[in-house]
Amino acid sequence: MRFIKITGYIILVSIGTQIFSCQMNKKNFVSESVVKNAKDKLQYAIENSSKWQKVHAAEYILNHNYSNNVYDIFAEEEKYNRKEPYYRIGLWRVLNQASISLEEKNKWLDSISMVYEEYTSLDRIHAAETLAKLKVSPYSISVKVTDSVLKSTHDPMWAYTYWGTAYTSEKKMCEVKNKFIDIILNSEESTLVKKIAIYALYKMKDISVQNWDLLSSRAVNEHKDSPLYTSLLTCTLANTPKDSLFSKRVFKCREKLDEQIYSSNFNELSSALTVYQYIATEEDIPFLTSFMNKDIDEDNIEITMAAANAILSVAGAGR
Repeated sequence: MRFIKITGYIILVSIGTQIFSCQMNKKNFVSESVVKNAKDKLQYAIENSSKWQKVHAAEYILNHNYSNNVYDIFAEEEKYNRKEPYYRIGLWRVLNQASISLEEKNKWLDSISMVYEEYTSLDRIHAAETLAKLKVSPYSISVKVTDSVLKSTHDPMWAYTYWGTAYTSEKKMCEVKNKFIDIILNSEESTLVKKIAIYALYKMKDISVQNWDLLSSRAVNEHKDSPLYTSLLTCTLANTPKDSLFSKRVFKCREKLDEQIYSSNFNELSSALTVYQYIATEEDIPFLTSFMNKDIDEDNIEITMAAANAILSVAGAGR
């Protein structure tokens, strides 16, 4: 366990504040060799892993602004998989993000939009999710189709489409975030819809301080056997306001996440490690490196990529 309980909350905050201050003034605290290793791991994954792992590797790379040959790899991949449901959505999502010109971006967005508008598409839910991830309001694609979805049963298609509507306006963004908080905390919605709501808040960020307080309180008190447990912890940590980074509640969430990570039967390890791109500090580098250096095989590839991505995030913040 990397987080040790410290007697006395004042001492805890004082130490945390000093660490944070030192980190803000420190540069290049991730070695060049570790950074290179992280980039190499992601590059290997994009060239050698299976379909969705390849998509995730590409998005990690693009997030760090060193696109390498992502577009070329995926343009070639798309030629042979453009008719394959599900995977084609991931390909178009990457190509949209990797494109430089607006014309090229719109080309791939149009492909995703056509699937969203087609009621019989097998991967329509994937298209709705991808529109939200690309921060494109489904209303900009089709008001009629979007309204029909939002008036239907509250299922994953509804949840992803509703998430996407947040990008319609600032007012709608606040409305969607508040609605998702209510769904997570107070509703009788299905566990799956609640998990999508948590994931949406994880991706959107910048929930209000009041919403974060409600979410973090739920995370700290959630039973560890709950199917929402890990998602609540990671969403809380990803949305932590700067003035709460060293609060007792945040330390408690990190402690609980540590317990999950080191649990022998934990099956959400890659998801747990992904949040470290937002919360990792210099002290976490050895921990992340230990996961990044696992053998790259089918079982470990997502874990390796998540750790590599987090390391590059820390390195980027320190340079």
